[in-house]
Order: sequence, then C-alpha cells, then structure tokens
Amino acid sequence: MKKTFILLTALCAPYINTKSKILKTTLNKSEQTIMSMSGTLNEVINLVQYRYYKALEPDAITQAMDDTLQAYVHRDPHSGYLSPKELNNLTSSMSGEFYGIGVVLPGDKEIEEEALPFIEIIPDGPGDRAGLKTGDKLIEIDGHAIKGLKIDEVMAKLKGERNTKVKIRVMREKYPDALDIEVTRDIIKDEVSLSFYLPQHNICYLFLPIFGEKSAKHIEALLKHAQQKKCKGIIIDLRNNTGGLFEGAIDIASLFLPKGTTVVVTKNRDNKITQTWKTKKQPLKNIGSIPIFFIVNNYTASAAEILAGTLRLYAQQNNKLSVFIVGTQTFGKGSVQEVIPLREGGALRLTTSLYFLPQNTCIQGKGIEPDFIIEDRPLPSDTVKWMTDHYGRESALKGSIKPVTNQEADKKKKKEKDKNQKKEKEWKEKRKEWLANNYLFQTTINLIDLLFTAKKANPNMLSYSQQQTFLKENYVIDKSITLQEI
Repeated sequence: MKKTFILLTALCAPYINTKSKILKTTLNKSEQTIMSMSGTLNEVINLVQYRYYKALEPDAITQAMDDTLQAYVHRDPHSGYLSPKELNNLTSSMSGEFYGIGVVLPGDKEIEEEALPFIEIIPDGPGDRAGLKTGDKLIEIDGHAIKGLKIDEVMAKLKGERNTKVKIRVMREKYPDALDIEVTRDIIKDEVSLSFYLPQHNICYLFLPIFGEKSAKHIEALLKHAQQKKCKGIIIDLRNNTGGLFEGAIDIASLFLPKGTTVVVTKNRDNKITQTWKTKKQPLKNIGSIPIFFIVNNYTASAAEILAGTLRLYAQQNNKLSVFIVGTQTFGKGSVQEVIPLREGGALRLTTSLYFLPQNTCIQGKGIEPDFIIEDRPLPSDTVKWMTDHYGRESALKGSIKPVTNQEADKKKKKEKDKNQKKEKEWKEKRKEWLANNYLFQTTINLIDLLFTAKKANPNMLSYSQQQTFLKENYVIDKSITLQEI
C-alpha cells in the first residue's frame, strides 16, 4: 500500500502509471479473438446508444464499462473502470490536497450491505477525537446512505479540505439507535505507534496500526531498549494493520536481515519477476538473540503480512532469528494494482502482478497462517457481568455478613473512582486498559515466558525448529484435546 492512503485507508492501494502504453505488438490466436470481439462490443454500445427506446442515463456507459471489465477479469475486486470524477478524487487524495477522518475501511469493491464497519480508528486522529470506535458500522455520510456505493466513493466523501466537517451516522453495538457524529477533517499522523515495557515479564510491546515513514525508527528504538533490558521477547502487534507506506515495511525488515536480502518480489502473468525489494542497510547487532512475536488477525494485510511472513521464512532458514506469528489467518492481499489513465479522461485500475515472498511464496487470497492459531476472546457481556455482580458472589446475597470497614473512607474512595471513570481517557490509556484484558496479548506473553524458561533449562535449544516444536507441544492453545474415560 502507498503512503498516500494513510489519510483514509482501505485494503488496497494502486500505483498510478501516467506513461502507460501497450508494449506487446504481436498477439497470439486467443488474444486476436478477444481483440476482434472488442469491435463487436463497440458496435453493441453504439446500437444501444442510438436505437434503444429511451435515452440512456449519462452514467450508464460508465457502469457498462465497469461491468464488462469485471466480467473480463473474473470479478477481480481490485480492478475496475474509474470515471474522470473518480480518477480526480483518487489523484487529489494522493497529492495531499485533501484530509481525512482517520479510519480504516474494508476493501470491498461495492457496498452491498446497509453498513460498513470501521476496521480500525487511527489513534489520536479526527475520528478518534470525535468518539468513533473500532467496530462502528457506517451507514450514512452527510445524510446519504452508503449502500450501493463503491469503496472509493465512500473514501472520497469522507475526505475533504482541512478543518471542514463531515456528519456520519453509525450503528454501534449495544446502542438501539443510530448515532450521529460530526468529525472535523484533519491531517492523519502516519507515525502513530505505541510501545510499552512489561517489567513483571521483561517483555517489550509495540502496537503499529499502519506503516509510515517513522515506523522503522520506532521499532529500532524498541529493539535497542529490549537489548538493553535483555528482554525475554518482543511483541509487535500488527492487528488491523492494512499496510500503509510499503517502503516502511522494507525499512523494518532491514533491522533484522543482512543488507541486500530480498524481502519480496512481484511477478507478472508469465511468472517473470518485474520488481524486487531488498534490505538497504546492515541489521542491528545481535538482534536475533531476542524472540520476536507478531500478533496478526484477518485484517492484517498487504505490507504488514509481507513483513511478518518474510521474517518468519528467514527464521526458518537461519537460526540467527526467532520469529513467531500468533493470531488468525491474515487478509491475503498480495496483488499489485496500476491506475492507467485513458484518453477520454477516466482510467483503468488493473491488477498487473502478484507479490511473492522468499521461497516463491504467494500470499494472494491465502494470507499468512500463524504458528499459533488463536482466536481472540471478547470480554464478558453486560449480562454475564450483571449475573456475577448480583448472584455470583457471597457479598451480593441479601443480608450477607459484611466485614467491618471504615465506611467514610470507602465512600470517599468510591466517589473518587466514579469521578475518574467519568473522565475521558486518552487513547494511550484506552489501549493500555484494553491490552490488560486482551486474551491474545496475554497468551503471547505466556508463550514468551514459556520459551524463556525452556531455553534457560536447556541452553542447547538454539534452533528455530526446536523452539517452535517445544512451544506447540507444551502449550495448549485453542486445539482439541483427546479425553480418555477412566
């Protein structure tokens, strides 16, 4: 994904080719047949245009071209025709003239449902400050329903000039009615990240919601801190990271892999390599001594899944690295799109190649399978909490014996606690509170602790495969257990 989509990102981002031309001049028999049929297609369009019993709507031909293209490319969700207006919106957003609200949207081509969920709210962005939450479902923008719109159209409506306002309507879990929220558009900080040190476990953690220009520096600072502390392990949280600046992922890989190491390549339909990305500098010294655990989910996409997948492949080949992936299957966005301008002012957005990781590994449509497949677990529902508070404790029973306490002090503490809870927490505090109760985060900590204990007991456990085998054999994670009746 390109950096320019950080203002409002979806699960794909194209490359605009302003100098496109047809390179191939000799056609095979199949291609000759297709080209001859294009003349028939033009004839059909002209007949409908001038002989149909009523005048066509101006947008009819645009829709027809898009439908024809979709049939031709087997309903590729990332390819399509862009009208002159859509192309203008796209190029304007990439030029930096427009600002966004700081949300991440799924990559569907056309919205068939009434609502579209926000995959992630960029921390401390306009949407976050206005009160939007991850999981909110967008249903209207400035009073207009989003159903039937293309994802690009939704993105264009949410973007605008700086300090302008957009009113959106969302559905939120546990709220019976839709919520109207006004957001002031602003620049989105692409260097957002959040890191913590866990003193009880001697582990470093980094939350990276999107790749930006400073992402590699943030991770480098974390790695150096972990080396100073002689940490047991490092957790890099890539959940809901849909990519961002592609070069940022290459810079991060450079912290781990020798200079000149291939991170990823693209291949065309003839299976020929069209572009290669390699690391640009020497890695940090002795970085392989600390195990790296990536947390991913089904919305970890593009550059984020390429980074995690590539580093794990090198770990499997080389005992100098220990890289493990925890969570659920990643999104599987491994295709490259070009936006090719057309003579009449529109453009063709076309998938032109696929990404391949080392060992000829293609992630398109498959994603990355974690070493430890762990489904995150939601916190107890309000019903469960109510049952626990009213029936699940001795103190909840009517007339239960209460210990003798300083009632005045207790009342003061309760009043202070209620006052603090009413204060709006900053996003960092919200993230800390969420992490403290997050099952997947806790499980990853346990994996690191277990691996550290095993290596301490058996210093000869050096190879990556030994470590992986040990963890899989000795940690029960969301897998079936054989039970034999006694």
